[in-house]
Amino acid sequence: MVDENYKSSGVDLNFSENLTEKILSIVGKNNQLEDLGFFSSSLKINNSISISGSVDGVGTKSKIFKYYGDYSNLGHDIVNHCVNDILPSGAKPFMFLDYLAFSEIEEEKILDVVRGISEACKDMSCILAGGETAQMPDIYKKDDLEVVGFILGIVEKSKVPKINTIKEGDVMIGLPSNGLHTNGYSLVRKIFNFESNGEELNKIVPGTNNSLGEMLTMPHKNYYHSIWGHLDKFKSIAHITGGGISENVSRSIPENLKSNIDIKSWDIPKIFCYIKDKGSISLKEMFKVFNMGIGMIIIVDPKFTDIALKTDKDSKIIGKIFNRSNNDEKVNIIGI
Repeated sequence: MVDENYKSSGVDLNFSENLTEKILSIVGKNNQLEDLGFFSSSLKINNSISISGSVDGVGTKSKIFKYYGDYSNLGHDIVNHCVNDILPSGAKPFMFLDYLAFSEIEEEKILDVVRGISEACKDMSCILAGGETAQMPDIYKKDDLEVVGFILGIVEKSKVPKINTIKEGDVMIGLPSNGLHTNGYSLVRKIFNFESNGEELNKIVPGTNNSLGEMLTMPHKNYYHSIWGHLDKFKSIAHITGGGISENVSRSIPENLKSNIDIKSWDIPKIFCYIKDKGSISLKEMFKVFNMGIGMIIIVDPKFTDIALKTDKDSKIIGKIFNRSNNDEKVNIIGI
């Protein structure tokens, strides 16, 4: 079998990273945002109020739902993803807007997505302020669905990350994901070719009691309720999304520090092993594309380790912070 990689599926991470840098250089000339390029961007309204906003989409995960799954899960996906993106800025969800684009699709599927969005917002006590639906037959194919969300949160000063206080010896706590969340689906679709082999979704993933379809359509895990009450004790948190652990931890620590993360410190979920084997994907490539079982990483002073570990019953100490010399990689994943 030919070794698959993300670029072969149409997603070029290097192109995306370079494009993002160029976009930030343009956007940065036109605002006073405090953390442009972070998981979300914050803006001080006055001495007592700051807000943080983020926008994202579920990507090609929505294509899986053509063949398997409850479309309301996509609604939970987009809300949970956006909530997790403003958490690292110390923001509590306040308002959410959605954008749904398609060509030709059953009305009930659209309504199911909106129901999911509404349910997820209600769970966050977050206002669902409206959105936009766009029918564009020349852009999307039949049954394609673009699901995008914009979230606005109110920043609480005590919850704002203390990234500049991170120092050598600080501990990294990994909170488990519940699957792929919303990243890596273009590669998964290329490997399994569901368009021609839809029956693959009904096959049980080895080492589990769940079908591939069940595991791929599981909603993105929401970390708000687990983390919010203790966020003032944490120095930084990283939401592990596109780019995997390395890219997302890198923007969560200062330039003069590095992190060493040991992959033996947690059990990589069977779904990732199955994808790796089916696609003959290198472990290095897997860690670039997927969260590999870690959905959020907390960086904390050792004295607060126990508090961080209690955020989830399956949380693990996965690494530590060290001083960094000029030639050191900022994020070292030991074992790949």
